[in-house]
Amino acid sequence: MLSVGAQAANDKLRMITATGRAVISHMDALNEAKNIALEDALYLAALSGGAKIDGFSSVQADTALDDHFVVRPSSEILDYNIIDETHDDLHYQVTVQAAVGSVEGVGCQNRAVGHVTMFAPQYSITRQVPGWLSTTPPLLVQDLYDYMASQPKLSLRNRAGTTLDVAALLKDARYDYAALTSSRPSLSDGDFAFATAIDFDATTVKGNFKQEQFLDVTVTSHIFTGSQLDSLGDVTHTVRVKLGEKSISQMLSTLATPKRAEIRSALSTTMDTHARALAETMLCLPLTAVMAKADDGLHVSVGARQGLSPNHLAVVSGKMTPWTILRVTKADASGATLLPLNRQRKLADLHGQHVTFLEFN
Repeated sequence: MLSVGAQAANDKLRMITATGRAVISHMDALNEAKNIALEDALYLAALSGGAKIDGFSSVQADTALDDHFVVRPSSEILDYNIIDETHDDLHYQVTVQAAVGSVEGVGCQNRAVGHVTMFAPQYSITRQVPGWLSTTPPLLVQDLYDYMASQPKLSLRNRAGTTLDVAALLKDARYDYAALTSSRPSLSDGDFAFATAIDFDATTVKGNFKQEQFLDVTVTSHIFTGSQLDSLGDVTHTVRVKLGEKSISQMLSTLATPKRAEIRSALSTTMDTHARALAETMLCLPLTAVMAKADDGLHVSVGARQGLSPNHLAVVSGKMTPWTILRVTKADASGATLLPLNRQRKLADLHGQHVTFLEFN
């Protein structure tokens, strides 16, 4: 008997409840019957993820054709827990809850919510850039902020007046006069921070009969996460926009020169592309935390604030077994409690390990 429970949104991992039965040959063989019933339940659970069927035919002595088929599971059981076992005089029955599928090659996590802090931007403009473009970088940063703030899955905090200096932000506040006299931004585990740098440079390309001027723009956002501001890398976009043209004909030069509104529109489009990529990068990143053993389970410092709720699945790569599946038993704004699917797993063995939460629905 099979039933399908919770599953990851990408269908790579499913929780399957399966029941196996075995005949009790004699009362001294209860353990043997239990093991056979357990194997039967796990086999049925594995089959729920798909099956491979191999067959062959053979000719009997009377020239009758005999077909043979072998059915094998095509999925893998990552972890399981025995949730019920009963027996009578004839049969032993075992019911298991098994995690069937794969957690390797996890793609976008599709986070339910992302808390993001935007720090002070940086601008760089070379002397070759026309003066009328000097006020454009702050406008592009405003476009970036507006886009991020409009995303329903993002909760944006504007700290554009504070430089994202990791060493300064992590400095002990007891010995930091600035932190004692004014508020200093901090990040919670599972949250994000970014600072954007915009570089403007002008390039002249000379041809046989004309000379073209281009604006080279590089937009780079540096991403950090967690209370220790761990670096997650950069999101970078570059674009070259034509500013003007000089040729032997003044009229042709004028016609070939784009209007300032067109140039600003092209830059705004680039910033929208950058903002979308930045938002997608943060919401796709897996949510991870370090587990700490407690009386009621394993505690982590991420919780409902990051979109976790009871029954959310998580995974940790173990030393004794390839994977250990865990389930959130309770979650509040500041943290969550997990228990391994297999209750025979010792919590002490999982203390201090990094757990990765599976994809959000």
